Amino acid sequence: MKKGDLRDLSAIKSNYSNVIGVSKAFNPESLSNDIKDISRIIADLKLFHRTPAFLYETPRVPEVKFSVWYLRIRDTISPFDGILKIEKILVWNKEEEEGLDSDEIDLISANIINERNPVCYGQDKRWAKHLYPVYLTEQYIKSKYLSDLHFINLF
Repeated sequence: MKKGDLRDLSAIKSNYSNVIGVSKAFNPESLSNDIKDISRIIADLKLFHRTPAFLYETPRVPEVKFSVWYLRIRDTISPFDGILKIEKILVWNKEEEEGLDSDEIDLISANIINERNPVCYGQDKRWAKHLYPVYLTEQYIKSKYLSDLHFINLF
């Protein structure tokens, strides 16, 4: 979205009924002050397990509620490696009142787990959090950049 469009999200949020956001880097403490020890809950996740979904609201996007949960897609040494933060806009009144259906959250999570392979093991320090389609997109975009040497020679 272009800068400034977030405030208008409530008017068009139904366009996002089949859209999720996936974050590879996040601050777990920003989710809520009401959830005690969220970092511990996330760090203790077993492979392919998820946290409960939490309701999230932010003043940056008034009148829009989100469902947020964390999912471990890889088993690694560091407590937060292999963890993704997943967000979904709550589009319908029923979702806003009751939250997302657990079966829908499980289906979304299962589809994300299926997108974790193949990986770019060793090619990127963030490999433990990669989703393959996102990795391919990043690689394509990076391939369109000018090299440092080419850029310097332009001047």
